[in-house]
This record gives sequence, structure tokens and C-alpha cells, in this order.
Amino acid sequence: MTNEFIEQAKEVANSEELHYMEKDHNFRYERKFTVPDKFSLKTIEQYIKRNKALFREVFHLRQVNNIYFDTAGYNDYLDNVLGVSDRKKIRIRWYGDTFGEIKKPVLEIKIKKGLVGDKWSYKLKPFVLDNDFDSTKIQNIFKASELPLPILESVKMVTPTLLNSYSRRYFMSADNKFRVTLDYKLLYHKIDKRFNNFNFAPASDENKIVELKYGLSDDDRAHKISTQFPFRLNKNSKYVNGVNTIKQFPQ
Repeated sequence: MTNEFIEQAKEVANSEELHYMEKDHNFRYERKFTVPDKFSLKTIEQYIKRNKALFREVFHLRQVNNIYFDTAGYNDYLDNVLGVSDRKKIRIRWYGDTFGEIKKPVLEIKIKKGLVGDKWSYKLKPFVLDNDFDSTKIQNIFKASELPLPILESVKMVTPTLLNSYSRRYFMSADNKFRVTLDYKLLYHKIDKRFNNFNFAPASDENKIVELKYGLSDDDRAHKISTQFPFRLNKNSKYVNGVNTIKQFPQ
């Protein structure tokens, strides 16, 4: 299903009538590092800024929120766990407060092909995330947001499976070719397609995740940058970690 979905989406990507935020496909590497518990945020920041790539902090600290979607059989989760080369991930992302009126939500579909990934983004109509949230309401938002037909058909087949949030800091190399993000204060909320109660305390995750992102042509240089970090390169998915925490699926 993933390959069929990708081919359909590629066909519509060339249409000028569609509101792709990133029309062209921009595959890139995303290298994730597991940070040992002994490293404080200050220490991690020092290692990033002392790298010979001369990373500097850019933008500003902000809270990232996501609602992840999956099939009834958790196909996307299983594809990730099993290491399927061609896979996808569907989520809604926004910044700021997790609950209440979500003014600028974006539907993101992340495509993974081997070691590289792409992301397609679509603006959504605002909605309210509270205990009245359910799958019917979000499907109505999808319909009202003028999504391309293959994308709309794809999201009809999935339901919300995880809500998470975390703090994110951003760093950019001196030549602007490499970006590092630092994520921490991860929280996982249970979310259901019908009945929700967000008054329960979320599950917390003490992990800190460093991610190095760069274009295909810069892979050789990335190795030199990576070896200067005292962190272990590792496969790390916030979605998989969250599902394992909330649903207690086997890892």
C-alpha cells in the first residue's frame, strides 16, 4: 500500500492547482543519536557548539506537538519496527500549546526510502483539541482542507493512535548545510478515535534526542561531523517509543 500511495502522490505533485507547501521532493538524511542520561542539556549544547562545523543556535525554543495516525492493525508502526525500507508516517503537527484551539495545524506525510526521507506538508483548517475530539471531527477537517485526492483517500484509512509533545532547540552549521535539533521533555498522551479524556497525566520520557539533518550531496562530510559527538548513532522513532509506552506493544 505504501508504494502505491507514493506513486499516486507523485502524480498529483506536478499539478499547479494543489497547495503543496513543498511541491518538489527534497530527500535528505536524518541521523538520530541516543544521548546517555548522564549528559545534561548544557553539556549537549556545548558538544554541538564545539563541533568543527561551527553550529550556532537559530530560531527559538518551541514546543512541538503531533497527532500520529495509523491503520487499525498499526501497519506503519510495524513497518518501522521491522525496518521495512519503504514506509510512511502520517501526523498532524503544530507548535505552542498542546490543547485548546489549534490555529495552524499542518498535515505531514513523511516518506522513508532506505536511509533517506522526504516530507510532504499540507495546511489544515484550525480545530479544537479537547475531550470532545474524535476521529469524525478530524476527518471533517481533512475534507474541509482541500487536500489532494490521493492524500484525502489515504487519511480516510487511518485513525489517531498517539499524541505527543516535546521541547525542541535548533542549531545550524556555519555553511547552512547541516541542521541539528535537540528534543527533550517528551510527553505521550493516549488518544482514541472515539472517546478521549486528556485530563489524565501523560507518560513522560526522559530521553534526549539529537538529530542531524542534511542533503544527499553532503553525506561524506556528515560522517566527520557525527564522529565529533559522543552520542551513539541509533534508530529512534518517537512514534514507536510512544506506542510502546502507551500501548505497551513489544519492542
